[in-house]
Amino acid sequence: MEILMEPDEFQQLMKARQNVYDLLRYFFLQEPTPDFVQALKEEDVLKNLRGYHPDLDEGVELLSSVISSPTSNLLVPNLLLEFTRLFVGPFPVPLFESVYRSESGLVMQEETLAVRRKYLEAGLVINPERSFPDDHIGAELEFVFYLCQKATQAEEAQPKNALLKMQQDFFREHLVVWVPPFCDRLFQEAESPYFKGVAKMTKGFVAWDYQQFVSHFFD
Repeated sequence: MEILMEPDEFQQLMKARQNVYDLLRYFFLQEPTPDFVQALKEEDVLKNLRGYHPDLDEGVELLSSVISSPTSNLLVPNLLLEFTRLFVGPFPVPLFESVYRSESGLVMQEETLAVRRKYLEAGLVINPERSFPDDHIGAELEFVFYLCQKATQAEEAQPKNALLKMQQDFFREHLVVWVPPFCDRLFQEAESPYFKGVAKMTKGFVAWDYQQFVSHFFD
């Protein structure tokens, strides 16, 4: 296998993808805070995500409509309430791959174990005190972030190829299979443009990243 791009181009691509997956994982792993909303506004993070995929564009527009408000920081308490309703309960949107793919529709199924094997294969140390299963959407997005980070740091072709193959397999076997139905459900159940935007952004970026890059790493 050969990486079909120049070293500088490869570094730029991995770092750019790493940054987006860093943002996406945050939406699901951390409650929204005034500092985070302010950072999104000041750093123009969303501006660079326009023009690639219809769902991604829609998500950026929805999210921008919230953070561009002069009173965006005053909206954070309402976003915290919705974060709890959507992701904590009492009747949350399921955040776990096994719920969408297993015959039982329950957590901690074969899909969860398959994801954990991928993490271990890549040398990712799992925190035993983590309070959620390995197939949590935030954990899976964090895994892609980790693989991009490791690929950026790798100097030799062999480890780079191995990390790219891990990404390609993980997308094909997991992300592109269950992220679309999960994001569709989140979009339907969210009330605020903020979380509707998160759903569309996640769905759109994962689809675009796979179609444009991940599926072609070794073409």
